[in-house]
Amino acid sequence: MVSTDPPEVTAAFRAGLGATFRFLCDHERRAISRLDLVEQTAPGFRHGTLALPYTFSLLPDLTIHRIYNGWWFVGRPTLEELRQDLRAMMERCRPDYAYRPPAPDGAR
Repeated sequence: MVSTDPPEVTAAFRAGLGATFRFLCDHERRAISRLDLVEQTAPGFRHGTLALPYTFSLLPDLTIHRIYNGWWFVGRPTLEELRQDLRAMMERCRPDYAYRPPAPDGAR
């Protein structure tokens, strides 16, 4: 998760959820500019700079498996799409993902 809240608010939210993983905090909204994810808004927009809504499926080495881009229900991944991504990533990364029967007695 990436939050645009101040670090102390993000930490409280993480603690409240009981999350064991890190939350990224970009309260100064620098990363969205560096990654060219800035949404075009009207001058003086009261919420400041907005990020385009991206969802990434990341492999264990943090390389991107798949990118979803979209507002609300258009472009966002469904639970089924995320499940399929996880399945594909596990198959790619885990040697024990596919069932392999034990070797017959005496064979190696």
